[in-house]
Order: sequence, then C-alpha cells, then structure tokens
Amino acid sequence: MSSKSFRLPYAPAGKDLILPDRKVIVISFFGKTPYSSSGCKADIIDGLIGRQVFHSSVLDDPKVDSSLWCDIEGYHDRNQRVIFLHLRGVFDIHTLVKACDEFSKDLEDKGLLPVWSDVKYRYAKALLFLFAVSHVLVLYHPVHIFDTSYLHLFRALDAVRQKAQPSLGELLRTIPGLAKEWANNGRPCSPRVLFFFDSCPATFREDARGNRMATARAGVGTKPQAKTPSIKKLEHALEDQIYHILRKSRVITNSSCNSLFAIPANLEFVFVRTRADASSDVMSYMMKSLIEFCNNPVGDVNGVLKDSMNSLSLNETPGVNSHSFKTFLQKHIDQAFTKGFDDNVGKHYTPGYFETPTSSLWYEVANKLYNFFLLDAQEKPKIMSTLHSLLDTDVRFSEGRCGKVLPLATATYQENLPTHYTRDYHETRLAHALSVFAEHARGPVFEQFAIQLEKDCDRHWKAGRQMCEVLSLTGNPCTNPIHRGGGEGAGGGELQNEARAAEEGDTTLEKPDRTQLPITEHSSGVRYVSACNCGRKQGPREDPFSVRAANYEFYRLLAEECGCNKLESIHFPVFQPSTQDYRAAQLFSNGAGTSRKDSMVRSLEGKELAVSTPQGNTQGFSLAGFVSGQSAGSDIIQEDGPSRLSPHPAREHTPDGHEVIIQVSDADIDNDKSLVRQPSTTEYLPGMLHTESPAGLLPQFPSWSLVCLGPSSLYSHNLGLQDQQQAGLLGGSAYLLPWDVTVRLEHQRDRGNSWPTVGDSYGRSKGGMNQHQLRGRKTKGGNKDLSEFVVKIFVGVEYECPRGHRFMCSAPDKVLKTTGSGLVKDNGNKVTGSDMPLYFPCPCRSAKPLVAQMMRIHVVTPKAPIHVTLNPRVQPAPAPCPVFVTGCEQPLRLSQSAYWVLRLPYVYVGEHGPYISPKEPVPLSYGRLLAGVYGITEVAPDEK
Repeated sequence: MSSKSFRLPYAPAGKDLILPDRKVIVISFFGKTPYSSSGCKADIIDGLIGRQVFHSSVLDDPKVDSSLWCDIEGYHDRNQRVIFLHLRGVFDIHTLVKACDEFSKDLEDKGLLPVWSDVKYRYAKALLFLFAVSHVLVLYHPVHIFDTSYLHLFRALDAVRQKAQPSLGELLRTIPGLAKEWANNGRPCSPRVLFFFDSCPATFREDARGNRMATARAGVGTKPQAKTPSIKKLEHALEDQIYHILRKSRVITNSSCNSLFAIPANLEFVFVRTRADASSDVMSYMMKSLIEFCNNPVGDVNGVLKDSMNSLSLNETPGVNSHSFKTFLQKHIDQAFTKGFDDNVGKHYTPGYFETPTSSLWYEVANKLYNFFLLDAQEKPKIMSTLHSLLDTDVRFSEGRCGKVLPLATATYQENLPTHYTRDYHETRLAHALSVFAEHARGPVFEQFAIQLEKDCDRHWKAGRQMCEVLSLTGNPCTNPIHRGGGEGAGGGELQNEARAAEEGDTTLEKPDRTQLPITEHSSGVRYVSACNCGRKQGPREDPFSVRAANYEFYRLLAEECGCNKLESIHFPVFQPSTQDYRAAQLFSNGAGTSRKDSMVRSLEGKELAVSTPQGNTQGFSLAGFVSGQSAGSDIIQEDGPSRLSPHPAREHTPDGHEVIIQVSDADIDNDKSLVRQPSTTEYLPGMLHTESPAGLLPQFPSWSLVCLGPSSLYSHNLGLQDQQQAGLLGGSAYLLPWDVTVRLEHQRDRGNSWPTVGDSYGRSKGGMNQHQLRGRKTKGGNKDLSEFVVKIFVGVEYECPRGHRFMCSAPDKVLKTTGSGLVKDNGNKVTGSDMPLYFPCPCRSAKPLVAQMMRIHVVTPKAPIHVTLNPRVQPAPAPCPVFVTGCEQPLRLSQSAYWVLRLPYVYVGEHGPYISPKEPVPLSYGRLLAGVYGITEVAPDEK
C-alpha cells in the first residue's frame, strides 16, 4: 500500500493500479494559511490518514510551479476509499512571499493591483478544477471569522463555470464510460463546501490532553468551572452566519445544481479547532511540548510524550463525545457512500445528481480537466478572459473611469488648436490635457491610459498639424507646416529632432514619410531691415536659413539695386572648381589635420615690428600690418616747428595719447614668399572660414565685402555722413572718428634723401582741401625730412539693429555722440586700440533695447606714401568659439585717399552650427572684433 502523495496530472502505475474499479470520494482542501505553516493545510489530512504524507517534516520548504503559481498534491487512501487533494497557492502566505520576490520587477512597472489580479487569476483556475472534480471541499482558514472576500471569488467562479459548461461537456463526452449526466453537468455532483477554522477563542482552547486551557490557568486547587461554554454553540453560530451571507449574496440557492456548491441542510458544515495548533507554529508548539514534558512528574512521562507525538502527527483517536475533525468529516464521507448528496431545498424539490466514480475513471477525468483549466487555458481566451475580468474589479473600475475621462482630456487638447504649431506648443497643450486627466482618472491603469492620451495627442499633432520648426540662423523657427527643402537652417526642427532621437536609439517618435512631404522654402515670418554692402541703400530681408542667403545672396541682390556692385572692390578667396563632380569636404576633428590657424602662425614667424600703443602695451605685428592699438588715418598733418618724434622707443607716443608712431624700415619688406598650400579645387569648405578650419579649403562664396565708395573727399568731417551717403544712421552718430598716426620711415632717414618724388606727388592738394597736404620735419640745411610724418585717418565702427537703425561707437562701451554744432570730441584711439564688442544695445529705444550687431567698418585713407591695411578677426561668442577670418593670406591693402567700407558677415556659422546673435543685451565681451584690425605698410617702389 503506497503512502506517497502524487501531483496532477497523474497516471497511476504499479501499486496504484490495485483495485482500479473501486469507487472513491474526492475531498479537496484549499484556503489561506499563515507563513509559519509553510503553506501546508495538510496536517489535518495527515490526521485523517493516520500518517504524515503531505507534511513530512517541520523543515519543509515547499515550492510550487512558477508558471501557474499553484500546485495540487493528491493522496489515494485505499482503506477509506478517499482521494485527498491539497491546493497550495498564493493564498498561502509562504507561497505569496516567494511570488513577490519573482514579481518585484512587475510590481515596480505595473503596481500592486494588476500584479495581484494576475496572481489571483491563476489561483482561481486551480479552484475551478477542484470544484469540477471534487465531492467535498474544505475551506481552511486560520481564524474563526468568515472571510467575506471569498464571496466575490465564488461568484466569479460560478459565472465562468456556467460559461465553460458547453466546452467542458464536449470534452467529458470523449471519455469512454463516463455517465451522460456527468458530462452534461460538467462535474460528478454539486460539491459540498465545509469550513475549517484553525483557531478559536481562548475560552474554548484545549491543551494536548484535551483539557481547557482557561481552567488550567486558574491554578492548582481552584475548582473547575461548573459550566463551560460548548464549542458547538460557536460552530452553530458560525453556520447560521455563513449560510445567511451565502444566501444573501446568492452564492448558494435552493437548487444546488445551479450553484457552484451546496451547503448540507442536515449536517454540520463548520468545524472550529480547539486543540493547540501544531501546523500554525510547529517550532513554538514543539518548545511548549518540551517544557510541558520537563515540568511533569516522571510517572506521567509516557503519557505526555504519547500525547505530544499524537498531536504532532495529528493522529486523533475520536471518542464518543470527542470534538475531532475526523468525526466531523466522516459523517459526510459516510453519507456520500451511502446515499450521496442531495442538498436541494424548497417547495419545488428536484433530486440532485451524484456520481461516485471509480478511481481509474476519476484519474482520467482529472487529467483531462487539469489540462482544460490550467495547462490549455490560453486556448480558451474568451472563457479565461471573463474570469480575469470578473476577478479584477479594481482594474475594471479603473478602466471604466479612465476610459470615461480619456475623451474629455483629448477634447481639452484639441480645443482651439491652430492649423499647425510647434512641439513646444504641443507639449504645453499635452501637459494641460494630462492635468485634466489626472484630476478625474483613478486606479491602477492610470499610467496606461496616460500613455494612451500622449499617443493620441501626438498622433493628432502629426496628422498635418506639425510645424517645420527648423531654426533660422538667427534663432527663429520656421512657421510653415513640416516640409522638405529650404536650406540647412540652424537645427532644432522636427525632422532634426527625430534624426537625433534615432541616433540615440529612441524609437518612441513616429517618423513622418518624408517622400510625402511637400517641397517648400523655410520661412519664420520674421523680417529685418539691412543695408547693402556700401550702406547707401536699405531693404527688407527674409530671416535667413542658409549661410549663402544670409551673407551673400541678400547683399548681391541689394547691390544690383543700389549699384554698388559696380564699385571698386577687393575680392576674397573662394572655391574655384576644376571638375564638375566637386563636393563638400568631410570635416573631422581639429586634431586630424592642420588648421588654418597653424598655417597663419607659421607664415608670420620672424615678421614682427614693435608698436607702442597709447595704452602703453607693446605688441608685434607682421609686415602685412597687424597693428594692435592703432587705426589708419585719412589725412597728412602739416607740421611747423619742433618735431614730436623721438628716436627712443620709450618716448614713441606723445603725452596726449593721440598719436601712434610706427616704424617702417627696409626690413619690413620681405620679398621671400613662404610655401603656401594651394587650395583644393575638388572639395569646398561647407561652412565659413575660421582659425580652426582645415588648411587648403575655401568656401563657395564670400561672406565678407570690401568696396571703395570713391575718393576721400566724399567724407567731410564738418558735415559727417549724409543720408544720401549712408541710409538709416541715427542723428548725432553719423560721423567718423579722426585718428592721428605718426609714421617713421627708417630707410629714408638712412639714405638722407627727402623723397622729392613723394613730395611732388603728395604735397599738392588736388581737391583744394588743406588737410590733405603732407609736411615733413625740416633739417639743419633747410630741407624737409619726409621720413617722419603724421597722417590722419578717419575710421568708423558701425552697428546695425534688426530694424535697420545704424550708429557708430567711439569706444567699446560708448555710442558716438556729437555736440550741438556737430563737433566730434572723440578720436579713434579707443576703437582701434581695443577689442570692440560685436553686439551692442541699440540707442533707438531705452526700454528693452534691441541688440545691434557690428556690420561695417568705414575707413577714409590719407594721401600719403603708405597703404592702410585691414585684417579683421571676429570671435562671435565666448571661448571655445573659433575666430572667423577673411581667408586672405595677407591683410587687405587699401588704396590711398579713398573711402572704403568693409562689410562683416551677417551670421557666423562653424562646423558645429551657427553662433546665433543674442535676443537681449549681453556683456560686451560676449562677441568681439579682436584688436589688430588696422595696419600700415609702405608704398612699394613700383607703386610710386
């Protein structure tokens, strides 16, 4: 006779095949157990069997199937012809703790309620199986209070049982020898449910010997109570309560065939344990037994030991009036074998169906139904989804509530939307919709519906309402619907965002089909007013989205209207292709090759001159004329009397600080040409030239402009710049700054020659203006020493705001202002001897001023045997921003006695994108025109 348990599904073999035709009764145990019992309710089964089968050791740590999170053990007691089934699952705290360890990630992602609903659903499937194969089910509960949470579970199981009845009947009909009524009903009978409560009030508790513990605590010598409350009264009270609850909730009815289970009408169905519970805390009970064993006299050792062992094994020996679970259950077993269960009540009495199957037939049915309810449940999605839905009331309530609020939140997002709008506006409206949703939505599916709301709003936005959003080079987004074409822009558009997200592995954004997008030019709707290259004509300009449109195309078109494209100009180096398949160069990091800055430094080695500035700093400049702290002037000042010049460098500036002495000697004229790498004719520089650009690459178009307006007589220092000469200049600022420069030609002094040809050429005034005459220092012999002379150069650093207002600055922090009579008190020392800010607040309004950008440098050159040179270098943002240059190997050499205008780039774009001009005033050191722009070189002998 086998004493081993089995697990379903089970196929009997060997000794289990003995007497396969004997009829059996199936009794199943389920319910909730404390953690200390290790999820085992089988101690009461072991007591019924008389040996330890399910609970073999106090050190057991049972495990269940991780896919089902439940386990059904069985034992066939052939003596009593009873098959006992024991269900372990998540209602057992020991199993639940293990499940929580494995569900920790799901708990974090989904929350408690959805996870608990799924776990309870798995347990309910096992209960459906037990109700379909059992005659008696024992509900085990650790305390003597009925758990009303079972009501909802029982109603859900009954609803699913009725829905699965057709499928279940078809399955059972395939089993040969199965009664037709069994197949039609889907179960051998309407099972009875008995209630086992594992604890009782202290008044009813008994020790291992069956004595009332309350009487024992009264002490030795105390008379026992005359009357003690009977446990039967408590059990009957619980029966009445449970029956009333089950009938009111319609879990049970008069017709047991239509109910999930039945309650016996003439037998007790509630049992309350009064003995000490070994299963609830085995270690504690063993300790108490040991103490009781040690405190008893020697003569009672055998009795105490026997009682302890019997209690541990739960081998109860019921007496006539004993209160034991075995006696309680045996009555139902006897009735099942004798006449079966007939628990129908009421006026319309209908006999119930009861089948006592053979063991072999029951095993076959059990295996089929086990697969039907537990293993193949995924093949019956409608039935099992109904069970899941009925159990998951919290989630269903949350779904209903959130589903009702979702359209309201979506309508809030869509209310008064423009035809197309930006991502920022989309996210603002989405945040408002989410706040409305959060105000009314509740429950565990809140996050799920919030994600759905985001997807719906995002889909609505991308269905033809998405704005292009590509930033212009001045920082304004394109306001057209999303499209293709229109220039590179400054980034920040929707397509750029999606491309960037794809590179980072973010696939949450839905990418639009670019082939279906229209081809349109970018437009931000912003208009600016700018002057042409020479400054004589102003015109409106579109917000640029490409470097070519910003720095070249606008000025080319406006120059055709103005006519300044026909003026004398100096051209800047640009890319000259030698083949038709030229392309943009692929730029890498600066360390990958030689930068333009390195080439410039090497070409300037050994070509420096000492210059004394009014600020007292001595810097070096090349032969090309890098002169820090000085500006070229436009006039030669005639001097009578003692010379101000000193042969000593320490005295090379006058105390008033208005003159700079530049030493130009033969050593400055270097005819040796250093090897310069020829620019590429197959690859062009995609951006603008700066010090970090690779050497040998040129842009396709110039971003700078240098034009000659005409002779120097166009400018009158008394009248300033008139409107017909320069448009848009603010009143009081339409003047250039005079700046005196004393030049010493060292090689003329050594020759002792007075340069008569220079005196003949430059000493006479052609325009009748005395300020253009040249006078040198007189020698002792009465001759004029023209190796030292003073020139006056007029310079102007012009700024232009987005509205077209233009003004000059007389210092890095000061706007040029004249007196009421038009007298300019400032000179050009400060603007030429310092870094000039690239951005300056426009004086057109005091409240929230616009930011003006340096756009032009005006230079009126003198009539003198020298050339004024320009070498502008602009750093449009703080370091590590590169310095933008013109690309010329040598400084730009201006002709004598002429009015020249250098137009700076409108935008500055490097390899990492544009350096967008600020919208609000910034520190003057934010962007700079670096000092050393102005220089002077001697006129070559072949030019005299």
